Amino acid sequence: MEKNMILEANMAHYNLGKETVKTISKKVELMKKPIKMLQGYYSMVLEREVSMRQTLLLVNAQAAFACTVLPFECPMLLRAACCGWFLHAVLKCRDNF
Repeated sequence: MEKNMILEANMAHYNLGKETVKTISKKVELMKKPIKMLQGYYSMVLEREVSMRQTLLLVNAQAAFACTVLPFECPMLLRAACCGWFLHAVLKCRDNF
């Protein structure tokens, strides 16, 4: 006895999936907009083209620097961890540029 299975595609479900993908991609593009603006700013300041990854690495280094310098009253262990984060971020930037 031969068993045959019939698969039917539900077009409404398929269209809903396409709509969801469109919505998500629009939201991702909206979230990338500030980073692209920073990318343009860094390109202008450095007088060379800066990629999206390089922009994110520069933002990471700036955040690490701020966390290392700004908290005046914090435990030395936390300050050392922030300093390590800053060194790691700067080395990653150096390797990428």
